[in-house]
Amino acid sequence: MADDKPITEQQAEARLGVALDALGDASGTTPLADNALRGARQVLLAFKLALLSQEATDEPEPQPEQR
Repeated sequence: MADDKPITEQQAEARLGVALDALGDASGTTPLADNALRGARQVLLAFKLALLSQEATDEPEPQPEQR
């Protein structure tokens, strides 16, 4: 069963990478399957790149003061 607690942007990006890896590079055996796989790869990659881009522009979180 899936865990329902929120995940970080880094965890989301990692899961998108796992999904991309699971799809692999194989083409579909029919035009419909091939288009579905190609579309899924494009969407997953776009989401992954959006998260990576956002991470690169985010300011680092302030660190708590140590005493």
